[in-house]
Amino acid sequence: MTDAFVLGGVRTPVGRYGGGLSHVRVDDLLGQTMVAACERVGVELDWVEDIVAGCVNPAHEGMGDIARWSALAAGFPDSVPAITVNRFCASSLSAAISIAHAIKSDECSLALAAGVESMSRSGWAWMKGDAPFMPRGPLLLLDTMWAGAGGPPNPALLARDAYIDMMRTAQNVAERYELTREEIDAFALRSHQHAAAARDSGRLAKEIHPVEIAAMRKQPAWTFEHDESIRDDTTAEKLAALPPLPNTPLITAGNATPLNDGASAVVLASAVAAAEVGAEPLARVVSSATYALDPQVMGIAPAWAIPKALERAGLAPADVDVWEVHEAYSAQALGVLRELRKQLDGFEVPDERLNPNGGAVAIGHPFGSSGTRYVLTLATELHERGARYGVLGVCVGSGQGVAMVLENPNAA
Repeated sequence: MTDAFVLGGVRTPVGRYGGGLSHVRVDDLLGQTMVAACERVGVELDWVEDIVAGCVNPAHEGMGDIARWSALAAGFPDSVPAITVNRFCASSLSAAISIAHAIKSDECSLALAAGVESMSRSGWAWMKGDAPFMPRGPLLLLDTMWAGAGGPPNPALLARDAYIDMMRTAQNVAERYELTREEIDAFALRSHQHAAAARDSGRLAKEIHPVEIAAMRKQPAWTFEHDESIRDDTTAEKLAALPPLPNTPLITAGNATPLNDGASAVVLASAVAAAEVGAEPLARVVSSATYALDPQVMGIAPAWAIPKALERAGLAPADVDVWEVHEAYSAQALGVLRELRKQLDGFEVPDERLNPNGGAVAIGHPFGSSGTRYVLTLATELHERGARYGVLGVCVGSGQGVAMVLENPNAA
């Protein structure tokens, strides 16, 4: 079996809702990020054999197969195929896994995994009635930012509350693991402090490709370089003062991910293709795994997916040097860590190995982009530390979890 390697990549700075990236077309945002990833690694666009990109809400520019439209708009040759996938928050991680599987089975030698999301530019959708061609009866207007570009709810799923909003799932997780508001807020504060330190040290800049923002009527052209949601001025007192979100006594805007825009892309290749390109791989894809459970406790599935991936890699938890655990909510991430302790026979993830550059609560969570952002972040961190093994786990709306194990091939 051929090994699959992460050669490198880039991500945009993560923008706030209505912020720095809100005036950039979504297909342009993804396209220029994919081109920048190829340039970072030294790959010509016509060398790319396939593109798999994640996007959760396609109701904006590039509707349909945004991966293909973005590639064409950005200047990839007509001969480069592309597909868009949706597994909610793990969409682009699933894209990277798909490419890794193709490389390992010798069906591909070099390809792009990518992802994009623009909450700012998500559209509205009128849903048709049951009669063909005519909107007879009541019309349903959906804000696709919240509906995930889905249609009218299925009665069977409504009956079991499968469409439960993510805030309530975080509250359910907090109650299941008896988390307090103080420890939830403390985890959020940790995320911001680590992210601010990583930004200030230049660590985050190693994976960020700045975006040039065109001039507007009241604003000159400028360069967008840093994640907008990191709050280095927040404190435990400020977090404690925030009111809880509706029907969620412990969940606040301060301990949840914000609404964000962003894109990311990584180049994966076989060892032979990497040598031909002249690129030294950042990481080898060792294994991956998926898991699913009740949507009512969306968020904790990585606590089962991660052990499955480690078992497939033949690794003990103590072998892992860096753990990237997705922070959809502080309560959700803490729930994963509590459950991991059970699933890993009492092993507790060392704090100094956990999300060392902060997580999504601080950096942000553009849904379709986050998976490949984590692949890039983990591969870069292993390289920076000279560490050998890392694992990442991403939770997924609807109750799924996806994990991946990476190895630094240059570690001592």
